[in-house]
Amino acid sequence: MAASQLSETLEVTNQSDGPEEARNPNTPSKEWTNPEPFTLACPDGSFVKKILQRGSGLDKPKEGSKCRVCVEVEPSCNFDTATHFQNGINRSVEMILGESDTQFAQIIEKCVETMLLGEQCEILLALGLAEIFTDRGKKLRLTVKLEEFTLHQDSWQMGFEEKWQVAMQHKAKGTEYFKSGNLFGAALRYAKSLRLLVTAKYDVPLEKGEEYDQTRKALYSNLAACQIKQKQYRNVIQNCSKALEIDPDSMKCLYRRGQAYASINEFDKAKGDLRRVLKLEPGNSAAAQQLRVLNEQVKAQNEKMGKAMSKLFI
Repeated sequence: MAASQLSETLEVTNQSDGPEEARNPNTPSKEWTNPEPFTLACPDGSFVKKILQRGSGLDKPKEGSKCRVCVEVEPSCNFDTATHFQNGINRSVEMILGESDTQFAQIIEKCVETMLLGEQCEILLALGLAEIFTDRGKKLRLTVKLEEFTLHQDSWQMGFEEKWQVAMQHKAKGTEYFKSGNLFGAALRYAKSLRLLVTAKYDVPLEKGEEYDQTRKALYSNLAACQIKQKQYRNVIQNCSKALEIDPDSMKCLYRRGQAYASINEFDKAKGDLRRVLKLEPGNSAAAQQLRVLNEQVKAQNEKMGKAMSKLFI
């Protein structure tokens, strides 16, 4: 999110929008435990957390922690729970951090990871983001309370086999989401799987080396498949390039990277990838068609540029 949007969101949080008692430090607070709540901005700029009631202790939940939370949404009639937060709203529910598969659930997770036991806070979404979660384009008031949670070990505390098992679970879930059309959830799971495998790089047993490399290649390729549908072309190029470092002859990655290069007008690189696909598989009709389209685009662009240049000398 742009810095100006985050700044504007922070300005909103600094306005006195609480009860009159909360705005006057000399008046005992009835509704808010902390009469002067402080704010914390999420690093990615998606929301600002405003603490309404401080928690206790020093520990905070982390990925893998099982939490009991209460997420209140007002007005609830404008919020599609089935689409955005199947755990449920306006009641105590359980969630495991790291298993969010919608944008809304991920925001709740990021907030919960910053909370202490018993803490209650309000989430102020970035400008324009709240409208994504409503069917009427109206704003929502979100509050979250962390009621219980279990501690969970960090990934660096896991052995290789445990990391591998968790990574494979994320990979399988990602494929399930991809097939059902949930590209956000699929990309999230593939990325989580990759992060775990990357941290296990120097612990891979010798007999597992080939499977480890092929799995990483598949994950980079699958992640790129999600991203190309979401028009995240530079991410596609990055992930396909990583997969091609493992297997330079991966036709899926060459083809996807070629499509991504073409989409950002890097035509020479796109042609190189598509020609490489045709060299590996001369009968690949998709690559041949894409190359014909690309050649037509380059020709049209050159003609347009030629006309523009000719006017300079009239």
